[in-house]
Amino acid sequence: MRSRRRLLFATPLLWLVLLPSPGCQSPTELELRSQVGKLNERITEKDNQLAAQRITIEQLHEQLQVTRGWTDEDLEILFCPEKIVIASLSGGDDYDGKPGDDGVTVYIKPLDREGDAIKVAGDIRIELYDLANPSGQKLIGKYVVPVDQVSTHWYGKLATYHYTVRCPWKKGPPKHDEITIRATFVDYLTQRVMTAQIVCKVELP
Repeated sequence: MRSRRRLLFATPLLWLVLLPSPGCQSPTELELRSQVGKLNERITEKDNQLAAQRITIEQLHEQLQVTRGWTDEDLEILFCPEKIVIASLSGGDDYDGKPGDDGVTVYIKPLDREGDAIKVAGDIRIELYDLANPSGQKLIGKYVVPVDQVSTHWYGKLATYHYTVRCPWKKGPPKHDEITIRATFVDYLTQRVMTAQIVCKVELP
């Protein structure tokens, strides 16, 4: 009977001896625990990076929707050009004071739905044609004012509002005194393309 009691009493002590204590861990076990801790830190860091990336992607998607999301109702509220006109004063111009025109000066007015001239950002393209020339030689000049320079061509004084574009001859004066001006304006905000065309007279040398 006493032997059994001794055995029952000794068994828990035996387990306590066999269980590893915190202060008696082997170098290999300590190294493994350190590696596991570092891996957990890396996983947490990666999770935080992924979360930040998801937030950035969502914000970019929202911005893209705002950029693309022009509706007809939005365009009705905004002051956007509906068309352009080439002012009647456009035509041959003398740039050097000598006899004969040195090119064509074009006055372009972007107009809103009310018919008022408005200053808006966009690309301006001018094409000059001498339609009396043989086929393949009718285009005598092409001129482009990019959106980042168009504001320097705006004139708004004395109730006159327009873009002024000087178009000097590319290869000398034309052979005929009747020139066709074709103007294109691409609105920067809506990407709407508007064109206008007139015929003007020029003074030859």
